Amino acid sequence: MLNPSFRGTQPLLICNLAFALITACSGCHTITCVKDAVPASRLPREYCAAAREHCLPFPLTALGQEKPAAHQIGPGDQLGVYVYGVLPPSTTEAPVLPKSQPVNQRYYPPNGSAVGAVTGLPMEVAADGTLDLPLVGALDVSGMTVREATDAVREAYRKKEIFAQGGTERVTVSLITPRVHRILVVREDTPSPQVELLPPGQVDHIHRGSGEVIDLPIYENDVLHALASTGGMPGTDAAREIWVFKRSGLTNPHAILPEELQVRTVSYHETVGEDRQVIRLPLAGCPGECVPYDQSSVVLDEGDVVYVPRRAEYFYTGGLLGGAKLPLPRDEDIDVLEAIALANGSTGGPLGQSGNALSAGSPGYLIRPSRVIILRKMHDGRQLPIRVDLARAMTDEKERLLIQSDDVVMLQFKPHQAFLNGIATWLNLNVTAVATGRN
Repeated sequence: MLNPSFRGTQPLLICNLAFALITACSGCHTITCVKDAVPASRLPREYCAAAREHCLPFPLTALGQEKPAAHQIGPGDQLGVYVYGVLPPSTTEAPVLPKSQPVNQRYYPPNGSAVGAVTGLPMEVAADGTLDLPLVGALDVSGMTVREATDAVREAYRKKEIFAQGGTERVTVSLITPRVHRILVVREDTPSPQVELLPPGQVDHIHRGSGEVIDLPIYENDVLHALASTGGMPGTDAAREIWVFKRSGLTNPHAILPEELQVRTVSYHETVGEDRQVIRLPLAGCPGECVPYDQSSVVLDEGDVVYVPRRAEYFYTGGLLGGAKLPLPRDEDIDVLEAIALANGSTGGPLGQSGNALSAGSPGYLIRPSRVIILRKMHDGRQLPIRVDLARAMTDEKERLLIQSDDVVMLQFKPHQAFLNGIATWLNLNVTAVATGRN
């Protein structure tokens, strides 16, 4: 004969058992069994996530430019010119001027720092590449070296028969300050030099970038020097690519089109003839892959903008894992097992997900969930459900699907697992009710 205290709880237990059976056999089966889901082992290659760990960095020297053996004069250069009896006209001694050389690595004070001396009067090369010389007029020196410019100035005054008799043709041309290009660097990675460690589930929704205006001297006006002077290479919260927005020749600014961000595969010294509003420079590629941009793509002109975009790659969790938004590592691959461990630290077990199930009077998950449904966004905007069997994933690498950005990972029970856990819950309630009745 049943205990009277237990007899009063019998209708409740029967209802709980019926609810567990109905839920396990029908409702949970409908939720966890996605008939249109593609098994992970049969997923077409075009829907698989691209591996990150196989990407290797391109040489950093590819972001810089080759410096010529001798400085080539151009518009904006400050030259010191001395012509005996002409520059200056009132003295026979060559004037000595302080030579300016930019040495500040924050790039660069406009006047530089005095570190030496040159002879001659300061003259700036005009925008058309000419020097306005007394008694001679405009002399084109664009593209010449300092030695070639000295010979050109001497020859110009010799043709005018300006030199005095006796062969006193003393002419010197020296470089005082090289021309500079003003560049704007905008970075969306972390501007603070302090490194802050965050829990995996903590996502910073408010992020402030940084920007600097820098002056780069000629032959150092490239992406490599721009990054080195504003904090170095992009951090882990930035994408492994650089964008360069061109100022020169831009007549019709417009929103960036996807085809404009496609990397053009060219040889390193090949010239790209097509003018582009923005140039995308990837920093890593497959092993053996050639650098997909040339030297003309990394050289910066006046008014160009170097942009370091922020990386926004997250995956989402649901189902038994609970709702969360987790960032993906930039340089590492995460498969479905690692994603579950990253999201919760446990897939269940006798103590449940939190480890405190027994303290609450519940046995937790005696049968661990082993089905994962991944919703993957396709190119046309639709979502493709993918089914992963965790039991098979322990031994079969085909089931260990790599997680990509915007994936939704849901941990669920199989129908028989839900049924057995329902029975375990019912038995626990039964034992608890009997113990309560005896007390």
